[in-house]
Amino acid sequence: MTQSPIQAVVFDWAGTMVDFGCRAPVLALLEVFAEAGVEITEAEARGDMGRAKRDHIRALLAAPRVAEAWRARHGQTSDEADVDHLHDAVEPKMRAAARDCAALIPGAASLVADLRARGVRIGSTTGYTRPMMADILPLAADQGYAPDVVVCAGETSEGRPSPLMMWKALVDLGAWPSRARA
Repeated sequence: MTQSPIQAVVFDWAGTMVDFGCRAPVLALLEVFAEAGVEITEAEARGDMGRAKRDHIRALLAAPRVAEAWRARHGQTSDEADVDHLHDAVEPKMRAAARDCAALIPGAASLVADLRARGVRIGSTTGYTRPMMADILPLAADQGYAPDVVVCAGETSEGRPSPLMMWKALVDLGAWPSRARA
């Protein structure tokens, strides 16, 4: 097999390597908001998919319809204490939902095996926190996917859409320059 000029590939997790359809974050967010007395739709839950969950919750609370529903239910605009409360509530639900949705997407393991056979290092970034990933990592490894580097939400000063998680993954992989020439 020919060596690749590509040094590293960095994958997302939910919806890219596991959890086809990105169900885990949606299920957890729907449940947490319902428990707080504010129903959100699946489309609203998907609106900021891929962001760190704290930022995702903050964006949901700022959405005009959700913000109005929050004010109607709680008598005031949401604040950082509400973000903290919802995030604390979503973490265990995300962990359970992610564990239940940890099946690898078909072809993911074989793609990684092919890349590795060509000398490509494998990294990953995720909007999940390290505790949310605790159960997913061994389940994915059992299915043939164990990236060399995993960068989780909260491990850089900013999450997505900032490039810091990607840069951290590339630094940890020792991939420089961050482009390849054929």
